[in-house]
Amino acid sequence: MYFNHLKAFYHVADCRSFTLAAQKLNLSQPTLSLQVQSLERQYGIPLIKRYKKAFELTEEGELVFSYAQSIFALLHDLENSIEDLNTRSLKIGSTPTLAHYILPGIIQSLKETHPKLKVQLYTGLSREVLEMVVNFEYHVGLISRIDYPGNIVRRPIAEPKLYFIANDPALPDEIHLEQLASYPIILPEAGSATRDYLIGEFQRRDIPMNICIDCENAQAIKHMVHLGMGGAFFPIYAIAEDIQEKKYRKIGIRDDLHITVDLICLKDRKNIKMVKSFLSAVQSHAFPG
Repeated sequence: MYFNHLKAFYHVADCRSFTLAAQKLNLSQPTLSLQVQSLERQYGIPLIKRYKKAFELTEEGELVFSYAQSIFALLHDLENSIEDLNTRSLKIGSTPTLAHYILPGIIQSLKETHPKLKVQLYTGLSREVLEMVVNFEYHVGLISRIDYPGNIVRRPIAEPKLYFIANDPALPDEIHLEQLASYPIILPEAGSATRDYLIGEFQRRDIPMNICIDCENAQAIKHMVHLGMGGAFFPIYAIAEDIQEKKYRKIGIRDDLHITVDLICLKDRKNIKMVKSFLSAVQSHAFPG
């Protein structure tokens, strides 16, 4: 039995009319009639008394209709339960820097329109977040761009410039990347998308890169820069307060140096209501830098 055939019969019996049911299902009346006839052939029984002028079900038709009512009532309950699940909880994965400086404002905006929404925020490297999204652990991810598999949908959100920070008075306010040849640089840990991007940019320009320290914690990196242990690269939103407090200097890079921030989700989840709502909140949020 084809589900659509049962659905066709259910609506015909519920409306007590082929014409009204066809309008409700946006089908032609001949198509609807063929689907009901297919269901009758499947069971080998008549469901509708066609010799009557008024619409009337056969005894067998009344039985099938009673079961169809139960089936579609359960389907309606299922759809409501899924809708409830998809509007009360949202799991977000993000890199620590984006989670610290960008996501609180976005989540606040989202909660204003969905006050009962439960938000769970997790942090990790971009590749770790991607893996959790692919494995259905997170609904969405906000990460620096990396290579994505074919089942991922990505939306570019921003391309913030990267600045070099250092506590070195000898460096000018603006530099070319080549001026940092062999300069001691503190990088995020292995696996970081920003780290891979920076190493690639130095290699592409044939500039020797002196990685003096690897560190997984952005706050620790900035503190080491403050102590004069080396320099590091950050977007403006991650360093603005420290610059005001004169913990270190912000040095502009004349070369085109930036990261791309993407919102990612599985293709299978892109139409979930809260995923769409989160995307709207992200796109309406003013992204600094």
